[in-house]
Amino acid sequence: MQVSITGRHVELTDPLKDYVSDKLNHLNHFMDHMVNAHVVLSVEKFRQRAEVTIHASGINIHGRHETEDMYASIDGVVDKINRQLKRYRNKLNKHQAQHGQRVGREIKVSHRILHTSEEHEELAEDHQPEVLHQEHIHAKPMSVDEAVMQLELASHQPVLVFTNQESGGLNVLYRRTDGKLGWIEPEPA
Repeated sequence: MQVSITGRHVELTDPLKDYVSDKLNHLNHFMDHMVNAHVVLSVEKFRQRAEVTIHASGINIHGRHETEDMYASIDGVVDKINRQLKRYRNKLNKHQAQHGQRVGREIKVSHRILHTSEEHEELAEDHQPEVLHQEHIHAKPMSVDEAVMQLELASHQPVLVFTNQESGGLNVLYRRTDGKLGWIEPEPA
């Protein structure tokens, strides 16, 4: 696993880097395909924060812990990620035992950020908003439980688009402003 470490208002010494790398490498026994990990260590007054984002087997796992000691913060965030990985692996094993392998096809979805007119004048019928950014998302086939688990693991991700294994339709799971999750599933016409 490739580990990148960023320091904000903290000197990244070799012992600190080695400590972070050793701790993260112990997580490899939970997931076979951990691609990379990005660690951000920051200090603000007396708060010393460690944030870790891991990309593994098609999922993103994010954790954050804050204490008055950097080494304790690193231990805390690794423990949180360790618990998330255990929970994910148990759910995945349970799901695969019940339903077998993933069924369905991956759908490619286009995501665009549009520029809206700030002026309140009437727009022409053929007016098209300007596209500021466009990216393509692969809506992977998964169950709703698995989608909820993925969105919970990626705490910084507000929306997950996926192909529902049961219905075969495109579904959206999103984080609401009240902290709960919303699920959009089209109904047959």
